[in-house]
Amino acid sequence: MDEQIENILNTLRIMSRDNEGVVIEPIGLSDEGVLSIKYNEGTNEDCPECILQPDSFKDMLLRMCNVQAPQVQDVELVST
Repeated sequence: MDEQIENILNTLRIMSRDNEGVVIEPIGLSDEGVLSIKYNEGTNEDCPECILQPDSFKDMLLRMCNVQAPQVQDVELVST
């Protein structure tokens, strides 16, 4: 996986480190620029609003990619 994409995913992992069961794993980047990610938002009993719902996660990831990894044209989430 591209270093720019890994840096973005690591940032998102840090943001969700307090949530239990979070899965953020890259699957691959297609020739068309579609980044596939295995994602599970996990749980957080102390802060339920801290959980990034799949749509919010996808939007944030795509916005970060637009700035830091422009080769990514779209994001596809695969649930675990």
